[in-house]
Amino acid sequence: MSTWWVVIEEQGGAGDGRGWGVADAAGYPDRDTAFGEAYLLAKQHRPPRPSSPQNRVVLRVGDGYLVLVKGKTDVWQFRVTVGEQGGG
Repeated sequence: MSTWWVVIEEQGGAGDGRGWGVADAAGYPDRDTAFGEAYLLAKQHRPPRPSSPQNRVVLRVGDGYLVLVKGKTDVWQFRVTVGEQGGG
């Protein structure tokens, strides 16, 4: 039986030093459950920045969601990706 993973990747750092890193990951028994959880996380996850979010845009991409969170002065993003754990 396959395990499906939901992984949140967030931006970190400041200015030109912004980079991406894994913020959270969890396994689920099937694809539908994983995609349902990914959608909830895309709508509800609060990244550490921006500190005063004004707006959120959730974009469906092939393997999950790209989320843009607009703050007072900047836009931050995070990804919620669904993937099937390979054998071996």
